[in-house]
Amino acid sequence: MSLINQLKLLANGINPKTGEVLGEKSLTNRPDVIRILFALAEELSSLENGSKSKLTPEDRRQKNIMQGRPPRSHFPWSDQEKAALASEFKNNPRIKDLAELFERSPLAIAVQLQKLMLISEEELDAYRNQ
Repeated sequence: MSLINQLKLLANGINPKTGEVLGEKSLTNRPDVIRILFALAEELSSLENGSKSKLTPEDRRQKNIMQGRPPRSHFPWSDQEKAALASEFKNNPRIKDLAELFERSPLAIAVQLQKLMLISEEELDAYRNQ
């Protein structure tokens, strides 16, 4: 039996070796574990098929969080977000605070601020070297 099928069985509360229903106290009955098992099965399936599944923005946010990154890590910046960042920076120039507000890394904030010409290349370099 393939690993993908085993993960799907576990996610459905079935022991892949015996076919028996797992007990209520089984770790695999927790909603967060079920979601992870299904996500792993889907990811492995897409890798086997040679295609990368397109994640929804919310799935990308959750994946970022699970990987220890800020929720909006690697999301494109909209013009509206850039304008909001510039405005917020004028009111509060603490990049760490802005990173929390915009759910981005301090480096991502610094890069955008430098692109908006609100900080210098040297100030940006300070975040690159952290």
